[in-house]
Amino acid sequence: MNTFSTDTLLFSKWTRETLFERADRHFLVISCHRDERGVLDRVTVQDINTLQEQELDWHELEDPTRWHMGWH
Repeated sequence: MNTFSTDTLLFSKWTRETLFERADRHFLVISCHRDERGVLDRVTVQDINTLQEQELDWHELEDPTRWHMGWH
């Protein structure tokens, strides 16, 4: 399990594990969305090559079989 502080997630770098060599792999967290209580709900990540954005539940980043901290 990837462990990190949700307070330092903004602008962190991530590598998505993929079976395809030419797939987009490197992402940057560009936005953190919090609920009305201030608890982190989801994040927006941006592909550094295509600049495409996608929202995901921040808990997905904890799965080391799908995501790695930093750019590898």
